[in-house]
Amino acid sequence: MYARYLVGGTHDYCGDITKQLDFSKDNERWNFPDYNHRIVREFSVHKDLPSVKVEIIMIDTIQLAGNVCYPEDLPYTSAEYFQPPPGPEPAFMQQAATTLGWIEDALEASDADYLLVAGHYPIYSACSYGSTPELLDNLDPLLRRFGVSGYFSGHEHCQFHYAREGMNYFLSGTGMSCCYGMSQRNHLPRDGELKFLLADSDDYSGSSGVRGGFLSFDVTQDEMIVTFHRESGDVLYETTLLPREGFYRMRAGDVVAVA
Repeated sequence: MYARYLVGGTHDYCGDITKQLDFSKDNERWNFPDYNHRIVREFSVHKDLPSVKVEIIMIDTIQLAGNVCYPEDLPYTSAEYFQPPPGPEPAFMQQAATTLGWIEDALEASDADYLLVAGHYPIYSACSYGSTPELLDNLDPLLRRFGVSGYFSGHEHCQFHYAREGMNYFLSGTGMSCCYGMSQRNHLPRDGELKFLLADSDDYSGSSGVRGGFLSFDVTQDEMIVTFHRESGDVLYETTLLPREGFYRMRAGDVVAVA
């Protein structure tokens, strides 16, 4: 039996997100214990090998960057719709600070071999919304400081892998449909590397020929293979992440430096 592990997104907040939190209390397949939470799994791929620890820190980027809900009965233009998040409202600034503090504490405490962070909004994006200013300013420095293996997001209906200064940014938002356009591609920092982009030439033009898709990853002691799939499951792109290096990891109460 599979289980879902969730974080809040824009449409969740345009409804009553507390009902999803309540539903998690009585349904073992719906794992949404709090707005921010951690998934930790430790396993061995072979009985004679050391264990591997994977941690995914699930964060609420709506609390960090704000949200806009568009009424279904009011018209709006594409330019209005594809605006980056407006930032938290003044009344929620303290909540944003609390959330950021929780994230920092969780990152600092992690001794995982692979440390991932997942949120709704992307940090960087080449698609229609583009990058998220609040996350660039406040979240990205924390990910670099604590040696995060990769940041995973959705929101944009496209797929994307971008690497910059040792960090990897993955976006997979095609679970419902594909694809938004690639209008923000030229706004990415030029010192980074756009490794993969699945997007239409224009918003929902159908030029990509892909209807949807998803992302998966496989973990061993030596590597994490991250794979983007189209709706059929066929592989569109694959890349490899290595275990965290240059950071101290705690094993059995000892602090061990990993070269």
